[in-house]
Amino acid sequence: MATLAVVMLFTSASSNNGKGGLVGKVAGDFTISNADGVMSLSQLRGKYVLLTLWSSADVVSRLDNIRCDRYASTSENVVPMSVNFDRSKLLFDELVAADSLNTSTQYYCERQDRSIFEQKWGANQQYNSYLINPSGTVIAVNPTNQEINRLVK
Repeated sequence: MATLAVVMLFTSASSNNGKGGLVGKVAGDFTISNADGVMSLSQLRGKYVLLTLWSSADVVSRLDNIRCDRYASTSENVVPMSVNFDRSKLLFDELVAADSLNTSTQYYCERQDRSIFEQKWGANQQYNSYLINPSGTVIAVNPTNQEINRLVK
């Protein structure tokens, strides 16, 4: 666990960099499902959402997903939503269990549904986490826990 903390300390990017030019823009809507049901990003309007796009092939995004999951489990003000892009659902299920992630907030993106994430979120180039405000606007990319606390007040 200490290794994870050290890696996250040195790999977290600042939310001020505006990756993909999404900061200040309305978040692109999507609908996705898991064992708990179907969820769309637009259903979460009115709440702060911490959206994490991740893959086990991108170690930094996997570690960021773990960090975001842990943060959201202690926050009353932020709703987590994590979308995985691994090559198989079986691998995704194994990672969710191995990383002790909250299964109700973890979603696997089927290959045929990936184009929306590639077009609206740039998920074919790199994976990031996004803090989205209650009106649906992206207010930070790859925010640290401290940045989230400051922005969500």
